[in-house]
Amino acid sequence: MVFMQLSALFTRAFLNGLLEITSITKFNNPLVYYLTSPFQQLEAIIFGLFFGVLFIAIHELSEKINLNTKNFGRIIFFKSVMYLIGFALSAVLVYSIVGNFSIFPKESIKELIHLKSFQSLFFIGLSILAGQTFLLNFIVQAIVKFGQNNLLNFLTGKYRAPIVEDRVFLFIDLKSSTTIAEQLGSIKYSRLIKSCFDEVNKLVDKYKADIYQYVGDEVVLTWRTDKVIKNHNHLKLYYALQEAFEKRSRYYQKKYGVVPEFKAGVHGGLVTVTEIGNIKRDIAYHGDVLNTASRIQGLCNEHNESLLTSGELLARLESINGYQVRHIGEITLKGKTNAVAVSAVRKLERA
Repeated sequence: MVFMQLSALFTRAFLNGLLEITSITKFNNPLVYYLTSPFQQLEAIIFGLFFGVLFIAIHELSEKINLNTKNFGRIIFFKSVMYLIGFALSAVLVYSIVGNFSIFPKESIKELIHLKSFQSLFFIGLSILAGQTFLLNFIVQAIVKFGQNNLLNFLTGKYRAPIVEDRVFLFIDLKSSTTIAEQLGSIKYSRLIKSCFDEVNKLVDKYKADIYQYVGDEVVLTWRTDKVIKNHNHLKLYYALQEAFEKRSRYYQKKYGVVPEFKAGVHGGLVTVTEIGNIKRDIAYHGDVLNTASRIQGLCNEHNESLLTSGELLARLESINGYQVRHIGEITLKGKTNAVAVSAVRKLERA
């Protein structure tokens, strides 16, 4: 709606300026009078309201039919077509309303429609609008696919040279994956993993996470440490994921015969970040922090816990109200010389 108002203001300013420069002081043409009148603002507001409602409806419909799980090209095509239809419907609704006002130049517009030059301009404008819609959707989907932060980092070249960052890593792994894979077979198991990762993707933006990588049935998420010290988004995301599986338990039970459960390990600290590859570029994190987080996650079954964290990271977090912490003790992880303090974190049930 704001965009439409700005467009209307720009159009009025441009036409008024043109008329002033050409010394045309009388608005003899009803269409010129209409386009340079404040009525354009009302039209822009009405159009913005209609298109805003349709935009929300399109977004909700996309979520309902899980459009974002389709292939990249299909998402861009269908969303662009839906937005163009929404734009057309908004225009029809607006002109069915403003056409009832006496100021609206119906006769002048009818004359314009029959001019070949106007028809050519109309189709050129329509083509430009369609092209811009597809381009914008391509950019939006590219951001979704690569992650907003990752795309910006690629564009700015932030990690072309290695730099050190303080980061938290959350390793999430499917429980009993070998048994489930044997029961389902490779194709159905792959579909299950894809469905599970789709559930993770729905939460990434809400909890401001970056997806580092998918490895088999494991997904690795990361945050800058200063971004989670107060809000504990790494814990919130994991338990929101658990709730998502509980809500959709009937769906998973019916389709796969199993309700997925994931175990997780968390650790944070200094890592080296750099951009790697030329043909297939990626952002890589190097350091002992990742190995430690992975090893901690591997202890979940042994201690019958779903989420384990390092004591070092736990000590850096501000008060974690709403969670119960059980200190497991100092554990020497595989491949490490020094013992690491490990704790289990459980979300407290609401009374």
